[in-house]
Amino acid sequence: MQIPQFTELHATQLSTFLSTQPQAMTLAQSQGYLFGVICSPEPLEVHQWLDTIVPNLANDLDEEVLFLFMALYHQISEQVFEVGYKLPATFSADYCQNWSRGFLTASNEYTQKLLNAEALALEYKQALETAQATLSFFALDSSTLSQIAAQNSIDEQQLYLQQYELMGDFALGFAELVEIVALNSGLYTDEGWDD
Repeated sequence: MQIPQFTELHATQLSTFLSTQPQAMTLAQSQGYLFGVICSPEPLEVHQWLDTIVPNLANDLDEEVLFLFMALYHQISEQVFEVGYKLPATFSADYCQNWSRGFLTASNEYTQKLLNAEALALEYKQALETAQATLSFFALDSSTLSQIAAQNSIDEQQLYLQQYELMGDFALGFAELVEIVALNSGLYTDEGWDD
């Protein structure tokens, strides 16, 4: 099966499809979710992640829509493991909120397991907690974000832009961090790691 390159047109088609499905994630949520899934030490089967993005539809997807999802997954995977993951060049609060929510849905599955590993050193736990908190920052509700800005005596927009820049930095190395933490947790071995 030849997976097509994921284009802007594909993004529009997929976004339109998702907006017509009740309970489905948005495209930005799907992107954050798939980023989290791809970075996992326990890869999910296609039907598992599809069922989270479009509940109750994963087995009934049109072949063209399935190809779009596979192309999106392939694009994110290629960025994570080969060229470096990049968030959009311009900041959008709505995009970030959705992306962070999707990321949190996927990453909570394995970060909690890793953080609870008795063999894991404190420095690794702190690194993983910091990375996850940074990448899921925009999943916080708006009143919490306002409080954070007030506590740091900065304008909310300035806070958002700073956090967005940090998100980009953490996204670049998150998969590698998860791999290092997973191997040091004693829960996974080199053979058990599948990227």
